[in-house]
Amino acid sequence: MQETLKIILMNLLSKRYIGGKHTPEDKLIIHKTKWLKTVERKEFEREYKELINQEIILRLKKRTGKGGDWHISINPRKLRDVYDLVYEGE
Repeated sequence: MQETLKIILMNLLSKRYIGGKHTPEDKLIIHKTKWLKTVERKEFEREYKELINQEIILRLKKRTGKGGDWHISINPRKLRDVYDLVYEGE
């Protein structure tokens, strides 16, 4: 797993964005990936979409004052899988 994705998962865990508590996707993803090269960004996006498809990260459309934004949080039913992904090899 790419280091940037681990950092994002650790950030979601440390701020307890699990289940009903969520954060805007753009705010978190753009902030953590703006320094990546094009090849690394494509690899990150592929792994990120894979986590969404496995339902480890929940991605929901939420209404905000500006319209609708995508928000993300960790699936509480897959919390053990998240810990395994983040802390593998330590």
